[in-house]
Amino acid sequence: MAAAKGRVLLRFIILILGYCAIGMLGKVLPFSILEANLVWLPAGVAVAALLRWGIHYWPAVLVAEVVLAVMAYGPAPANWILLFILPVANTVAYLITAWMLRLSAFHHMLDRIRDIPMMVCGVVLGMLASAVASLAVLHYAQVVESDDLLPSLLFAWVANVIGVLLLLPLLLNISWSDLRSFWQRRRKYTLLAVLVVAMEWGIFHFVHDYADQYMLLAFLVLPFVVLISMRMGVAGTSLVVLVLSMVAMAAIQVETHTRLEGLEHQPVWALWVLMSTLSIVGLLITALQSSRELTEKALRNSETRFRAVIENAQDGIVSIDEQGRLVEFNQAAENMFGYRRDEVLGKMLVETLIPPALREAHKQGHQRYLHTGQSKMLDRRLELSALRADGTEFPVELTITSLKEQGVPLLTGFFRDLTERRKVETEIRNLAFYDALTSLPNRRLLMDRLQQAIVASVRHGNHGAVLFIDLDDFKALNDSRGHDTGDLLLIEVARRLRQCVRNEDTVARLGGDEFVIVLEDLSLSLEQAIAQTRQVAQKVLDAINHPYQLGEIEHHNSSSIGIVLFNGNFVSMEELLKRSDTAMYEAKAGGRNTLRFFDPAMQAALEKRVDMELQLRLAIVQEQLRLFCQVQVDAERKAFGAEVLLRWQHPEHGLLSPKEFVGIAEDSGLIVSIGHWVLYNACLQLKAWEGKPGFGELQLAVNVSARQFRHSDFVDEVSNILQSTGADPSLLKLELTESVVLDNLADAVAKMNALRELGVRFSMDDFGTGYSSLAYLKRLPLTQVKIDRSFVYDIAEDASDAAIVQAILAMSNTLGLNVIAEGVETEAQFDLLQSYGCRFFQGYLFSKPVLVQDFEQLLQDKGFFL
Repeated sequence: MAAAKGRVLLRFIILILGYCAIGMLGKVLPFSILEANLVWLPAGVAVAALLRWGIHYWPAVLVAEVVLAVMAYGPAPANWILLFILPVANTVAYLITAWMLRLSAFHHMLDRIRDIPMMVCGVVLGMLASAVASLAVLHYAQVVESDDLLPSLLFAWVANVIGVLLLLPLLLNISWSDLRSFWQRRRKYTLLAVLVVAMEWGIFHFVHDYADQYMLLAFLVLPFVVLISMRMGVAGTSLVVLVLSMVAMAAIQVETHTRLEGLEHQPVWALWVLMSTLSIVGLLITALQSSRELTEKALRNSETRFRAVIENAQDGIVSIDEQGRLVEFNQAAENMFGYRRDEVLGKMLVETLIPPALREAHKQGHQRYLHTGQSKMLDRRLELSALRADGTEFPVELTITSLKEQGVPLLTGFFRDLTERRKVETEIRNLAFYDALTSLPNRRLLMDRLQQAIVASVRHGNHGAVLFIDLDDFKALNDSRGHDTGDLLLIEVARRLRQCVRNEDTVARLGGDEFVIVLEDLSLSLEQAIAQTRQVAQKVLDAINHPYQLGEIEHHNSSSIGIVLFNGNFVSMEELLKRSDTAMYEAKAGGRNTLRFFDPAMQAALEKRVDMELQLRLAIVQEQLRLFCQVQVDAERKAFGAEVLLRWQHPEHGLLSPKEFVGIAEDSGLIVSIGHWVLYNACLQLKAWEGKPGFGELQLAVNVSARQFRHSDFVDEVSNILQSTGADPSLLKLELTESVVLDNLADAVAKMNALRELGVRFSMDDFGTGYSSLAYLKRLPLTQVKIDRSFVYDIAEDASDAAIVQAILAMSNTLGLNVIAEGVETEAQFDLLQSYGCRFFQGYLFSKPVLVQDFEQLLQDKGFFL
């Protein structure tokens, strides 16, 4: 704040001193007519200060005016009008002038032509107000007589105007940088000034005729002012004009007159015209030069920006003239096409950037445009091929525009390299229509190809075929070796499948280990089409059967193939896939590693299977499942336990045995919840028999499914059931098949040992039908081995069955395991088994399976069991 106040005070002092000094300088070079000044320079100082620093500096102008008035008229109180009213009138006139210039949007740099007439008009009107006010005061003070009012008014008006025109542009535009520039070039400017001043002084001194004087001045000095205006700007021009005007005034022959009648005999008007002409012409030339420089600068900036836009554009910009020669080639084009700009400018576009196959079409199109001015390619986005410097073609997007430069038609092309876009589009298409792992068509593309095959079949009448391929035991490979190894198998299978078919056929991957082949254009004859399809399917089976090298392991795999033929559009695509899937499951049921053609009976069986699954889910919720028990006896026909068996009380089909629904339960996963229900209810029954005479020691054998046993929480499940029901674990016997145990022997042994610690016993069910081996029998914590009914059925007639039974008994006795034979239906079987050493039995000979509720009554009715 203090610095700002100090700056304002300093400006006040500078303005007062400068105003007074310039006013006194006017007395040194007077043109004395009633002590009037030919040029009143302080007016220029006042207006410049008010414009440059602000209107609020008017007090300094007023003070300076008072000082000059005191110096001119003396401090006598009788002159109070001249000492106070006259300064106020002049100050107000200067304020009016500054206000008018500000109001007209006058630009102090005077770099526009319009600013020159605006300045002149503002100064003329403002100084008129100053002259009128001054003369009124002087006349009132009886300094100017009535007869001299009009000439004095004119004289004062012009003097003030010339004073403002000489100093205002200089004071508005002078800066320290300008002063430094003048000082740095002082020798050059000083020499030039000396020459011009000497020339001007000589003209006024030696040429006495006024007309000759100003003619010579106009001829010699005015060109110099024009030159200075073009080189030095507003400040320099104004300074030169001021110096020349001062020299002119100093060199003129001064005569003193007491009246204004002699004014016409003096060179006043000529001198005024000279000074105003020099000032206005200099300023106009400066404005014109500034406008030209601004225009040139704008053009340079525009060209620079245009060049920068072209050079920094991401698109290649290429222009050709009417002969087809390259006249523009930006940086992006260099990067895109592999040429340097200087290498291709002047060369023919068609021979440089256009592929040979498109050159003739380009020439014809260019000639047609030159002759007619029309082209179908203008202002459109085109996708075509271009040629790189190395001779390779690549896709581009091209937009062509037309313009004329100095009447010459130019064509400009904007090239955009589509290589990456096409690559991305291909990747997106692959993601949308191809399997990421095998690169085979996915389900979406398969359906499109199948639709095309059906349409072709309708058009030509040929047969087609759909082969549904599923890898056998793929899950076992994934589980044992990991998904990475499974992926390697899928990739190799995909490669082999492509080799088994023609190029026009389709090989697709549906997901997982399922593949589909669509064969097209088979024979018109159904029999021949079947033979062709069987040949391809057998080829696929053989290809998949070949050994695989998956990393460091050698793997063998097989597949099951379902086949359906089609002719025309009588069956939908979805139905074809459904039928081929049905046939594939039939192939799996037929032993795997084989193929099956679709049979309507297969479809009916599959639909029945799906319906049964839905009904089985309802059966669990609606408590349609029933527990049955079949008694187990010793050699004395005394009951020691029973096997828990499951039945389904179907609302429509009556009582269903497990073989009719357990397979569905296994495939759907429902077997886990069903097994839990059976195990829980068996333990409830054990708890219910606890303490009953003859029932408290009965054992219950419960079959455990593979899915249920493989669950990681199976041990916890059994333990929780035993705790919640309170059943005696030693009376619970879990029956496992060999396949369940051998699938993961280490895991099976761990789970069985954990349950053995709780007291639960284990029985090996269907023993002898799998890979019976001492190696795993001695590792398993078994208490019992159950001879499968298939060996018992023909034991009396088939010596092989009898030998197998004896071997099982001998091996079990050696391992300390008791043996129970199931499926005993005749006394002969019972007697023969006893003779071989078997002590425990189960079968229809003793009792059919009965409901749990009826089991107690059965034992009581047949008292010899107890």
